[in-house]
Amino acid sequence: MFTKQPVSLGQRLEKTYEISDVPSAMYDYLDLDYTLDFDTADSTEITPPATWDAEIRCDDKLSVTNTSGCVVDWVTPTFNVSRAQYGSSADIIDWAQKNLSGHWGLRNSRQPLRRLQNTRDSAANRQSICGATRFTADPAITDDSCDEFPFAGTHESGALNGGADGRNCAQVTSVRKNTTGDLAFDWQTVIPIETVAEPRSACAIIFLVL
Repeated sequence: MFTKQPVSLGQRLEKTYEISDVPSAMYDYLDLDYTLDFDTADSTEITPPATWDAEIRCDDKLSVTNTSGCVVDWVTPTFNVSRAQYGSSADIIDWAQKNLSGHWGLRNSRQPLRRLQNTRDSAANRQSICGATRFTADPAITDDSCDEFPFAGTHESGALNGGADGRNCAQVTSVRKNTTGDLAFDWQTVIPIETVAEPRSACAIIFLVL
């Protein structure tokens, strides 16, 4: 608990404190409660106290195996995929977020991606969408490959949301337009292989790198 102290107009006050927890093998939460109030010099209350609480999760359920730590899981982080670094992958994710009905991971869509902690489930999702019987590489295309969005390692994977077979997913491809080495410039075009319509638009997508 912090003691009250005088504050003047324009003054900034910062306080910090530390808490500790021994992470468990189960989901383990810490509840923090805060109260803030202001009084005049003669101890007259200016406004009713403001109160709020925060919950922090501390356990070994992090994305990196064999580790433990704490996360503020009521805050939804934003993961930015750089076009300059990832080229066609970034463009296809952008296409999927804007064109598939779920709009998973699209900022302000209120449809965040939720990590699937079980690696065996992730592998099963991957097999359902991009397994040998779902995707056949085109021998005429160098390094032709299959990938998916939403990712296999999320609860939003198409394999868990009505698209157990990758052949039922919307399929798009990214086409290289230039060969400068600048990924954001070289990979600018995303082309649907077929018309995207329900239920395919409610499924993950397969994409081919051309």
